[in-house]
Amino acid sequence: MIINYIKLIYKKLIERKISWILLEMISKLTFGSIELRADIVVEKKRRELSKKISTKFKYKVQHGPFKNMILSKKQYWGVGDNGKKIFGLYEKEIQDLIVEIQEKKQCKTLIDIGGADGFYAVGSVVNNLFKECIVFETSKKGRESISNNAKLNNVQNKISIEGIATENALLELSNEMNQSLILCDIEGEEFELFSNKLLKKLYPANIIIEIHKRSKKEEQDLENRISKLFTVKKIIQNPKSLNIYDEVKNFNDNNRSLLLSEGRSYVQEWWHAIPK
Repeated sequence: MIINYIKLIYKKLIERKISWILLEMISKLTFGSIELRADIVVEKKRRELSKKISTKFKYKVQHGPFKNMILSKKQYWGVGDNGKKIFGLYEKEIQDLIVEIQEKKQCKTLIDIGGADGFYAVGSVVNNLFKECIVFETSKKGRESISNNAKLNNVQNKISIEGIATENALLELSNEMNQSLILCDIEGEEFELFSNKLLKKLYPANIIIEIHKRSKKEEQDLENRISKLFTVKKIIQNPKSLNIYDEVKNFNDNNRSLLLSEGRSYVQEWWHAIPK
């Protein structure tokens, strides 16, 4: 960890980002009590607001398809997103799409590749949107968090928690594709995972993939592979509003905007692979 930190400082020196280094030194020397970098100050405020909303509603989702799901106080991933999850607005494009697909297909199983804390894994079964979920999560802490969240919502018998979603692990599930919806968010590994061989075995399931920034060539190559058997529909992250919720009408504009933020570094894109 120290070596990586030294590499980061060296990189900033090469880039001549002296102001960043000075602000970093002030933060470290004051043990974080003085923080002058705007992005970190904003993220800290976002987390504080999220915690305030979570505490007010006792960590229970108030709106959306995962309504009444209880969020854990100890999150492994995306602590600042809890406030948005409580209002049912976190990745609302995907929550709505899952509901839309289920209304048509009535799939038995959600296969969640990259489960993080289990928001989708637990949420998908808490109101019987799916009968079961098979969730893959690389991190041991993540798997423990999913297990704890499942127990918190009394759905542990409906969720199977697995490790790394290798090609072979997914190929073993190929007989279930007629009754499955696949959701994938694996921080860029989607470009390596979805080979021609795997895509053939996943057909005819609907697949939703969160796309992470890569070169245009890599994105085009992935789209070409998927397009052999699926129609690719691209979904762009849309602006949200809290104005319809009485619970936050007394919040000022800045706080409402921060609550709606997912802390992303770019406008998110998802691909919905629809079997031809």
